[in-house]
Amino acid sequence: MSNREDSIRLAILDLKSSVFASQRKAAAKYNILRSTLASRLTGSSTTRVGL
Repeated sequence: MSNREDSIRLAILDLKSSVFASQRKAAAKYNILRSTLASRLTGSSTTRVGL
């Protein structure tokens, strides 16, 4: 698993455990896009599948 995926998973865990009150703060802490974090929270796929 990549560092980016690890960061996304950690940000989601922190949001769910109330470490951060907002997606914006969690995304900034883990240096990921807020839109990516929001998408993952709504259940989008974690990786792109090749053709």
